[in-house]
Amino acid sequence: MPIEMDEEIGEEADKHGMTYSQYVRQALRESMGTPFECDDAVLCVDENGQNQRNGKGAV
Repeated sequence: MPIEMDEEIGEEADKHGMTYSQYVRQALRESMGTPFECDDAVLCVDENGQNQRNGKGAV
């Protein structure tokens, strides 16, 4: 990572009253895109960790 980017992340974290790592985690959570190819991503599982793909939407 370029040093300028590192410094900017630190400054933004300070502005929001967060630590560096808290700010990075929050930014990752809010990110809508990914540089990785995810052909069959599982977005959620039930409380038992089982993937439920029944094709139904919200009721």
